Amino acid sequence: MVDLYVGSGVTMNGKFHVPGAAEIDGAVTGVINANSINITINGVLKGSSVADDVRVEGQLNETVIVQQTLVIEATGKVEGNITYTNLEVKKGGSIQGDITVTQG
Repeated sequence: MVDLYVGSGVTMNGKFHVPGAAEIDGAVTGVINANSINITINGVLKGSSVADDVRVEGQLNETVIVQQTLVIEATGKVEGNITYTNLEVKKGGSIQGDITVTQG
């Protein structure tokens, strides 16, 4: 179940507290706190995000704190200040910036 869905072509700015899952197929600038964040191939998240699990097919920029698992799919790009416990990067996916690995 998705608690926040940002559709293709939709642009949102602000601070969002999502009690469950957030799926981004459009563009979000701001702050998202959620249990899980899924950024689709068309999705762009720019700002600060905190979640247990994050899956990226699109773009994630600036600051992200992933308390459990960060998955970067083949089309995914993650740049900025990145903190995670577990990381999975598919062939073609990219991650760059200041990277911190935490203990789970």
